[in-house]
Formats: sequence, C-alpha cells, structure tokens
Amino acid sequence: MSFRKLKNATMGMLVAATALLIIAILVIILWHIFISGAKYLNWDFFTRAPASVGESGGGVVNAIIGTFLITVVAAAIGTPFGMLAGIYVSENRGKRFADIVRLCADALQGVPSIVIGIFGYTFIVARFRSYSAIAASISLAFMFVPTTARVTEEVLNLVPSSLKEAAYALGARPSSVIWNVSIKTAAAGITSGLLTSMARIAGETAPLLFTAFGSRYIEWNMSRPMAALPLQIFIYAGSPYPSLQQQAWSAAFVLVLLILLLQFSARRLISRILRIHT
Repeated sequence: MSFRKLKNATMGMLVAATALLIIAILVIILWHIFISGAKYLNWDFFTRAPASVGESGGGVVNAIIGTFLITVVAAAIGTPFGMLAGIYVSENRGKRFADIVRLCADALQGVPSIVIGIFGYTFIVARFRSYSAIAASISLAFMFVPTTARVTEEVLNLVPSSLKEAAYALGARPSSVIWNVSIKTAAAGITSGLLTSMARIAGETAPLLFTAFGSRYIEWNMSRPMAALPLQIFIYAGSPYPSLQQQAWSAAFVLVLLILLLQFSARRLISRILRIHT
C-alpha cells in the first residue's frame, strides 16, 4: 500500500511539473513578445503603410488589412465545405463512407502548411501566372475545412437524440430536423469551431510565401499580391535594418493578440455549451 501511495504521489508530481512547464514556456514566450514589441507600438504603426527601405517609421496597416481579408475569405470558402462534411459524418455515424471522410479530415489536419503552400503555388499561382490574395485564401481554406468539419461533427454529436426523435415523431423531414434542431442547437459550438479554425490559419506563414507574396501598399484587390502579418514578420525579421526588426516584434505582438482573442472567444462559447448541456 505504501508503494502504491508513493507511486501515485510521484506521478501526480510529474503531471503537475509538466503542466507548470508548459505554462512557464507559454508565459516566457508571451512576455518576451510583449516587452519586445509593445514598446514600439504607436498610432502610425496601425495607420500607415511601410516606409521606404532604410527609413524609420511607417506601419503595417497594409498587413493588418491583408490578414483580415485573406482570413475572412478563406473562412467564407471553407465554412460550407467544413460544415457540410461535419453534418454528413455526424448524421451517418458507423457508415463506411462517413468513416472515410473522417479519416481524410484527420489526415488533412496533419499535412504540413508548407505542403499546402506548394499545392497552392502549383495549381493556382503557376497556372494563372500571378501571385494573389485569393490563391492564399484558397490554400488556407484547405487547412480550415478539416478543423471545421471535425469540430462540427463533435458538437452535433452533443445534441440530445431525444430532440431529433421528437421532431421526427411530429413528421419533420430529415433536412428540417438537421437545420431547425441539430444546427440551431449546436450553433454556439459550431461558431466556436469556426473561430478556432480562423485562429489557426491567421498565423500561418508558409502558404502565404508561395501564394500572397506580399506588397508594400494597401491592397483591396484579392486578385493581386497582398501583405499579411505573418508574411510581414518573416520579411522584417530577416531585414538588416533595426527599425524593421523592431516592427517585426510589434507585428508579432499584434498577431499573437489577435489569435489569443479568437481562441478566448472560442473557449467562452465552448464553456457556454458545457453549462447548457450540464
């Protein structure tokens, strides 16, 4: 009995130490980004385009706008495919094709982002002979779909079967049950999944290197090259100019805040779902 207590206490200490280590690493990273980037933030950083090479000042408003446009368009492209795939798998549990769809979603989640970027370059950029923001959005949509599909499936599985059975007993059609019962009941969870997927693709850099290419100007045309925060950070971090390196830290700080905000919103929605179902 004493040996079992000792083993239990040892494992508890290891688990607690591992959790503290993970928290400490995250805090160190966030603190370093904060002290390195927050002090260089000013009004010009959020409202001005980049200055000429070698000059101080300027901002990254072009990259902020580009990140917003590319991410929103990628979400708009990927949301219907991800939701429909998640609905199909949830409604056809146990069927072979549904299992294949789930397996493909899991496999696509594990594909490295640089492979997605090469795919976008080969089939979009090279074919149309032009870098563009829409090519970046399509590439990021391939990363958006599997996460959305899996989250949609898991959330729909939480809907009580008694609600759907009651709807069927009243003579409702399957499509009506899916839309008016399943989806509306799980709307908050599906929204949290969309936010989680957006947070994932908002920080990706490799697909943008092969598709968006970047631009020093504020660009609204999705058919042209466009800047984005991850791409701007990559370029500025390798610059020999200290002013651009400082802006890279500030852009990293803004990007981290954006991702944390999306993840926090998703967590709040998930906690709300758990309170409803408990």
